[in-house]
Amino acid sequence: MQNAPDSHSLSLPGELRSVARIFDENGFQLYLVGGAVRNLLRGYYPEDYDLATDARPEEVMRIFRRVIPTGVQHGTVTVLFKGKQFEVTTFRSESGYSDARHPDEVTFGVDIEVDLSRRDFTINGMALEVKTGALLDPFEGRSDLERGLVRAIGNPRERFDEDALRVLRAIRFATQLGFEIEDATAAALQGRSAALTTVSVERTRDELSKIILAARPSYGLRLMREFGLLSAVTPELSRCAGHPVDEAEDELLEHLLRTCDAVAEAKDANLDLRFAALLHELALPECSEDQESPGVLAECDARSAEKAHDCLKRLRYPNNTLERVAHLVRHHRLQFRPNWSDAAVRRVVAAAGVEQIYDAIALRRADLRSRGCDERAAELNSLVARIRAIRERGDPLTLRELAVNGNDLAAHGVPRGPQMGRVLEELLQRVLEDPALNRRRQLLELATELLNVT
Repeated sequence: MQNAPDSHSLSLPGELRSVARIFDENGFQLYLVGGAVRNLLRGYYPEDYDLATDARPEEVMRIFRRVIPTGVQHGTVTVLFKGKQFEVTTFRSESGYSDARHPDEVTFGVDIEVDLSRRDFTINGMALEVKTGALLDPFEGRSDLERGLVRAIGNPRERFDEDALRVLRAIRFATQLGFEIEDATAAALQGRSAALTTVSVERTRDELSKIILAARPSYGLRLMREFGLLSAVTPELSRCAGHPVDEAEDELLEHLLRTCDAVAEAKDANLDLRFAALLHELALPECSEDQESPGVLAECDARSAEKAHDCLKRLRYPNNTLERVAHLVRHHRLQFRPNWSDAAVRRVVAAAGVEQIYDAIALRRADLRSRGCDERAAELNSLVARIRAIRERGDPLTLRELAVNGNDLAAHGVPRGPQMGRVLEELLQRVLEDPALNRRRQLLELATELLNVT
């Protein structure tokens, strides 16, 4: 963590100070709250600014010309000011959480300290008065921030009873910040897996994504396992615990976590790639013991891809994520040796897909590194260089890059349907072997020959 600045020297955008001035001129208080305060104290510039005020929503709409009533029933509006958006919420208290999600009763007209007391963790329970720069820290959040602790405000069991998602939020903050969870808060996390069933899949998914996108995803996933939450969110991963992955009796779950961490070390590692790393051998516990057979390995990879697809579908990730992750899992065992011919390299790219080849390589590299095969992982660097050279030459690698298409073949007498598909695929294989064949006349002549044998 960077050296924490003094609260009076925190840099706030001019537009925010102007907004605060308008509130002050109209007799209202304005505080910056939540993650923005936490990030400023850590020396990071916030992406969003959440504000709290004693002004009611209708009063905020009166003093600003452009206001969106985003959640008036909860006291929240969005102020549009000089090209920026500021979410402003009236000070409030909450009581009764019969659905473990929403308060049964919301009361306005309280002060800022009461408002802060309803929040989840001390590091999120600080407020910065925008006008003066004074920090309000009634729950010693700054001290916890400096000590690297995630600690619930007040009674942690009550905080988790109010909103079951907070059990995942605690782990998410610990993972993102590299913090530990304070003892009493950790004790209250135990036995909360059943409560997560009351949380919408979408909210659970969003917290899981933030854990997976952290610098070291395994930290959060191990915490989920420790507190009995992994089986509630990703039972597919939980079933990998205790299963050996190799002769050294390495646990499959730990191998998957290490692979995810290894992928995450790359600054451009997207969520799809991280999930592919985490889920790439889900079917291993049920695959044949004959792990040396190429056919068994291919079947296991295909089944792992199906399981990864089903896992993410259950968590309601978008279809493009399901497809990309399943594709990467299916091709995660990508093979390469430096002495391979350009034709062999082209076939590797065509099989894995031009658009996903670099992610497939990153996944394979991480998989090898997590197994201690650093030398083989390093060999993949030359594969990247070879692919770039092939792409720069313009060697065709896909059906779209062939000099003929289905219409050309149909006009040349190749019937549409499965037979045309087989001819096109064989033409691509011939061109992958020898790119010089990618000329219209030559391919049509080849199509005629192939038509006679298919």
